[in-house]
Amino acid sequence: MARARPTSPRCPRCNAPFALTQGQELYTCGYCNASIDTRGEKAPLPSYEAPPVPESEERGGIPVGVIQLAAIGGVVLALIALVVGFITWTTASESTGGPIPGGPGPAPIVVARPPGVEKASTFQWDTTSVPLVVDLNGDGTDDFVGRIRRLMPNTGGTDIRSMAAAFDGKSLGLLWETGLEGSISELSGTVHFVHQGGRVVMSSPDAVSILDPQTGKQLGRVALSDKPRNLCIPRGDTESVWVDVSDGQNLLLNTKTAAARPAIEPPPSCAPFKWGPRMCPPQLVRRSPIPCERPRDLPDVPGFSAQHVYKLNDLNVVLGERSPGSRVPMAAVFQQGQKVPLWHGNVADMDPKMVKERVVEVLAFSEDALVMVYELKEGGAQLIRRDMRTGSVSWDVPIPNSKSGSGASDIKLHGGRVYVPHWVWLDVFDAKTGNLIGTLGKW
Repeated sequence: MARARPTSPRCPRCNAPFALTQGQELYTCGYCNASIDTRGEKAPLPSYEAPPVPESEERGGIPVGVIQLAAIGGVVLALIALVVGFITWTTASESTGGPIPGGPGPAPIVVARPPGVEKASTFQWDTTSVPLVVDLNGDGTDDFVGRIRRLMPNTGGTDIRSMAAAFDGKSLGLLWETGLEGSISELSGTVHFVHQGGRVVMSSPDAVSILDPQTGKQLGRVALSDKPRNLCIPRGDTESVWVDVSDGQNLLLNTKTAAARPAIEPPPSCAPFKWGPRMCPPQLVRRSPIPCERPRDLPDVPGFSAQHVYKLNDLNVVLGERSPGSRVPMAAVFQQGQKVPLWHGNVADMDPKMVKERVVEVLAFSEDALVMVYELKEGGAQLIRRDMRTGSVSWDVPIPNSKSGSGASDIKLHGGRVYVPHWVWLDVFDAKTGNLIGTLGKW
């Protein structure tokens, strides 16, 4: 009888093969740095092929010699397939810098692919917050990082896998992705991204990690005593990130050394939000880096009721509604200290009867642009850009798929682009023309 032949054990995290050494029980994966204990339940112990069952002299009237000849031919074909598979595996490993998983098993924690290989239709955008926008690969174009949700078909239905993913700014193709541990409810509000010291820093429900910006490979990890509420870069600092932890056991993380030390009191520029009676509702204040206040001591504008005031340098950007009459969304911009606005009028560049009666709450600023989202009575939403100081309309365009699911809760104006996350999509617009550059995600 043939002897059982052991096959190579694999890392339980990234499925990479590794060699067993006699007497050794603890290993470190050479691809994902995972710690492997062969004594535990998840130990990747060798598996064995069952030996062949002895043949009878004859089956169904077919001579044994014929059966043996067919078996020999099958073995030869199997050996050829094995050689071809090994060559393919080796070539793919060299091109990706890591192993290619063989057969069913956990997906790699980090998967790097050339831009444009991964199609937008294979995942859903999994957050209502705006992405981190930064040049990750050094090609001069801003890339972006956010959270996605992959739907993995299986025999019993669909598995949902949450990932942090980076996308190329030129092609919108996937650069890399890394797995996130925790349920959807645990990940909500705990996954944050910042870029500091040439690294991507990412928080998760129980830890903060330092990632290589080009590959997503984990360079360091620090466990947290409770779930994180925010990540903040102290003003003037070039390598530290302050981690705001729910139980107050806050940390200051050094992105160069991956060392963390207690920092209970926040740096002055990282003081957590504290709501006051003169401020806008908390959900509006948290969305924008520009302070938002309730209107007070504003010059009166006939036919306009002010609701929210954003202070941008020497300007007051005021959002409100028409009054008296139907509550058509309106906007105005004042030079601080002046009694007459630089301009005021309807937010939309269309018949007001088509616009939903609701004060605009989703907006973004630059020195020369005011970008706003408004909704239509028949469903769907529009994205409009007006000149900050004149109010003139640069463009007014529909947001794709905005009749489905929830609307945009936040937008980001950065580097000549406007990023609009909503429901399971992330739309990317050209800030100058309003043209849609692309959409990530699929319902």
